[in-house]
Amino acid sequence: MTPPHLITSIITVFWIKGVYLSNEKPVSQTPDDLLMKPDGEFNLSLKHEIPNYDTILWYQRSAGDSSLKLIGYASYKLPSIESKFSSRFNVSGNGEKTAFLQIKNLNHSEDSGEYFGAASTQ
Repeated sequence: MTPPHLITSIITVFWIKGVYLSNEKPVSQTPDDLLMKPDGEFNLSLKHEIPNYDTILWYQRSAGDSSLKLIGYASYKLPSIESKFSSRFNVSGNGEKTAFLQIKNLNHSEDSGEYFGAASTQ
């Protein structure tokens, strides 16, 4: 049995480029991947340079689940977060350029999985 202090959450981070696949309109998400200990905290950022795209959305795909769950989004400078995620997750930034996702007090069973950022029009 693994001692509780050695359990880690594996968080894989991806980005969704949408319809723009050109290098002229880059979308970047950082960091690329993380390995975190429980009760830790992490921050993700997504930056895009796509004209007329004003919203950045954040999604979670939990380990063992193929569905995407909307965490929240930044539309223009107005962030919004789904109530299920509001206690430990925070979305901030500007949907026209850069937005951030912060998760506090990581929980192995709830937070292990993949996190996706997407740039979109409203």
